[in-house]
Amino acid sequence: MSSFPRTRRHPRIESTHPCFVERLGEEPLEVFSRTRTIGTGGCCFESEEPLGFRSLAKVSLSVAGRTMCADGRVVYERPRGTGLEIGVEFIRLDPEDRIHLRQVIQSASH
Repeated sequence: MSSFPRTRRHPRIESTHPCFVERLGEEPLEVFSRTRTIGTGGCCFESEEPLGFRSLAKVSLSVAGRTMCADGRVVYERPRGTGLEIGVEFIRLDPEDRIHLRQVIQSASH
């Protein structure tokens, strides 16, 4: 067993931002929600409907005055209350949006 602390590849913060998620594929689904956490590598939000593990999705977010769109993949779905907590990893995010997210995270951490 390792005594090293687990570190994340991408820092994240608890943060509530409006998001619109579109599951891509044969059975599209649209979800309006609010993020629970956000980072440069992805976000977490709640949904009443499952998107499906490893499903591809387009995520639109409004963060600190900037609207961003990212392509992502569902990396987990966990029961939470009467719905699900869903984690999406960003596969493709505009470099300028990544910089903006990094700045938002850094300012929230200080």
